[in-house]
Formats: sequence, structure tokens, C-alpha cells
Amino acid sequence: MSESLPTVPAKSSAALSVDPLPVRPAPRTSASRPNGELPLAAGRSTLPAYALGSPYALQVASRITQSPPPPPDLREPAASHFVYGLTLPSATATPLIAHEVADAVLDVHEVEDELVEPALELVHELAIHACRFTGAGEMIHLVLRRFDGVLQVMVHDTHPPHLNSLLAGQCAERRRVSLTAVRELAERGGGECGFAAAHPPAAGVCTWASIGHDLVGATGAGAAEGEAA
Repeated sequence: MSESLPTVPAKSSAALSVDPLPVRPAPRTSASRPNGELPLAAGRSTLPAYALGSPYALQVASRITQSPPPPPDLREPAASHFVYGLTLPSATATPLIAHEVADAVLDVHEVEDELVEPALELVHELAIHACRFTGAGEMIHLVLRRFDGVLQVMVHDTHPPHLNSLLAGQCAERRRVSLTAVRELAERGGGECGFAAAHPPAAGVCTWASIGHDLVGATGAGAAEGEAA
């Protein structure tokens, strides 16, 4: 990407500068849990189970074609469960477009008012983050999902993990700085955030954040190792 991306005129807008990343005040620290896990505000060190299933655009086609095709979901939109995916270019308009589409989704599903603004901020900030790690002409993929009372936002960028340990450490720290606003939003919303190598067949890195209550089922035994944001 270029050295910097101009500011996106959206709610809670932030400059899309890439080098260096904008540094915000460090969030207040939380004590570790008795069992040694990272606090939810700091993010878990495993890829959540909901992130293991590849986004629609990245799924491998089935070897068996059903005939006739299965019907679509004909249920009325509900606030308790939904999943939407967006594939967008790495560009200055992308965070604003993602924000507006997410606003429409939350409105149609009549999501609780107290979750709408934090969710839109998460979408906007994670779209900015993914664009920082995706080159011009390449695409990011963003997923907005509600399940088990938890609202989750996940993005895939195209910047793969480094094999060199020194470069990997530097890149991970760069990602953590880039996710400062996301981490703060997740902390205030009682959720978590983090990132890890994308689960095949997806490539690059998957970054996730959640807000809501009772994160039961947000992580699974088969999760892949990742980084706390």
C-alpha cells in the first residue's frame, strides 16, 4: 500500500495512515485470570471457533452438487442470529462502505440499540485495520455475525504471517498497535479481540473482535494458535 491513506469521513473516523501507525494511549491493564488466561479485554490466544469456518467467498466448492438446489433461508430476520460477509477492495472508501452496510444489516435485524453504535465502530475500525495489511488492488473480507448473544466482527487481510521470527515479532507488534481502538471497544463491550493465521482455504491473517455478554462457545478445543491483540 502507499505510505498513507487519507481520512475516511465516517463516524468515529480515524486516519488510515500506514507508516507509522497512529499511536493511541494504552488501554488500562487488566489482571490475569487465576487460570493464567489472558483477560478478555486483551484478547484470547486462540482463533475462535466461529472464525474457523471460512467466509463464503473463500469456501471450497463441494464435490457433490445437490439437485434441485437447496432453498434459501426463508425465516424472518432476527436480532439473535445472522451472518453477513462483505468482500471489499483495500481502499480509502472501504471503511465507510462497510460501516454503512453494517448499519443497514443491524437495522433490518432490529439489533438492540445499545449494541448498534459499538458494533458499527468495530466494523469501521476493523476495516481500517485490514486495509493497512492489504495492498492496493487486493481485497479484504469482513464478516458480521450474531450468535449466542455475542456480536462478532471478523476480517481477513492478505498479509501472510512471516516465517522469520524477527519479522514476525515486529509485524505482530504493528498489528497490536493498529488494533488499539478495536481492543478498547471490545473491552468496553465485555468481549475479546485477537488475530491469527487464517484457517485454510483462506490466506493471510484473520482478525476478530466481539462484544456482548457471556462469551460461551466463542472458542473451541480445535482452535488454532493466535496472538492477543
